[in-house]
Amino acid sequence: MDRFAQRRSQFMDTIGSGLAIVLAAVETIRNDDVDHVFRQSSDFFFLTGFEEPDAVALFDPTHDQPYVLFVRPRDPEMEAWNGKRAGVEGATGRFGADEAFPIADLEKVLRDRFRDRDALWYATGSSTDSRVLGALRQARGMEIRAGVTVPSSIIDPSTALHELRLIKSSEEIDALREACRISADGHCEAMRFAAPGRSEHDVQSAMEYVFRASGAIREGYPSIVASGDNACILHYVENDQPLQDGDLLLIDAAAEVGYLSSDITRTFPVNGRFSDAQRAVYDVVLATQEAVIEACEPGLPFTDMHEIAVRTLTEGMVALGLLPGPVEDAVAYGWYREFYFHGTGHWLGMDVHDAGAYRIGGVGRPLQQGMAFTVEPGIYVARDKTTLELSKAPFDADAERDLAYLEGASEAKRILDERRSEADTVTHEVPEQFLGIGIRIEDDLLVTSSGCENLTRGVPVDPDEIETLWSEIPTVPVMSDAGVDS
Repeated sequence: MDRFAQRRSQFMDTIGSGLAIVLAAVETIRNDDVDHVFRQSSDFFFLTGFEEPDAVALFDPTHDQPYVLFVRPRDPEMEAWNGKRAGVEGATGRFGADEAFPIADLEKVLRDRFRDRDALWYATGSSTDSRVLGALRQARGMEIRAGVTVPSSIIDPSTALHELRLIKSSEEIDALREACRISADGHCEAMRFAAPGRSEHDVQSAMEYVFRASGAIREGYPSIVASGDNACILHYVENDQPLQDGDLLLIDAAAEVGYLSSDITRTFPVNGRFSDAQRAVYDVVLATQEAVIEACEPGLPFTDMHEIAVRTLTEGMVALGLLPGPVEDAVAYGWYREFYFHGTGHWLGMDVHDAGAYRIGGVGRPLQQGMAFTVEPGIYVARDKTTLELSKAPFDADAERDLAYLEGASEAKRILDERRSEADTVTHEVPEQFLGIGIRIEDDLLVTSSGCENLTRGVPVDPDEIETLWSEIPTVPVMSDAGVDS
């Protein structure tokens, strides 16, 4: 049994006597008559291995032909313009479907397959809803007239699918290792290539050249190449500014291999030497990441990693004068969020922010062998963050999340802002030497039977090693070095 058939079997065990429908991705227009480069839905590919758009997979465990694909039919004229299609014959012959139909037959087949099924597993919210739910309404009309049973409930299959995706198979781990190796090579080249006078885009191009030349057909997500104050923008993607002597360069980028994505962030000096202030902040972030990674082992609740990171970062920020003390206040009142406002990690896999719950029964999910995740603490001191007005209103992340769920994000923000404005405040001046410094260090970890393996330490994190690597000659040809100091 191949890996896709094995996954389908596991998924169908979950849905029992129900019937599940999973949709492929659709092509989307970039502009005019140009489409974005197509990438299949992770859930759909996980179950089918089928990479064409506009397809539908049907899973019907109690039927003698339980796996059905609805696909675009063969069309010589369209294929001459846009590439080969598998068609109905390929869906059964190459992709293991028990039955296959042209996509136009979807409603007709569904009306029949809905008979004697107790639940429909289907994620609503797409343009296919009218076809699927329309067929269900028609089947319910037949139920009234003919006395047959059709699904009375609709269940989102995402949770069941994402639980299957959370624990990586040996094939997935191999692909993830390769993605991490290629990504690490690209980051190392970026460190060699960066220099004052080049641009963020120049460095991005050199790095992504290595990704492609090493066998990755795409990035796992849009590359972030952020110099100077841009590094304080979490998802900066313009990547169009010149590199200035004395600035840091934060790169968050990775390759995707076999639908598995790496996720690496490194921060290093454009001119190859950390200033004293940059080194001081960097050391705090690195010590934090090391503390979190050291704690990682099977059984550790996922949420504990963030608690370790918050405590260690806050101790460092108070010691540097970025925050007032004591540390207990800076944690209890959430002051650390002035400079660290994201989580410490996320699952990693077919999606860079991969599928799977982080909490089970309201508490942090224990790490298990086969899980992959990131550890990515950071400190971001925007250049305009010169003075802090810090509220002494108690901070509770869980309570704030629950409030946002119950009241909606905008109303929750209004309530929380009001609470903070009513509390006592502390004014704090941020030391000038730290303004404009943004640092994040991110690695990818795999849970093993006895601990965690760091898959991305092919890129140095030690500041001395970074400075040494920067001084090496880049391997990617430089088209023009006019105005570049090296």
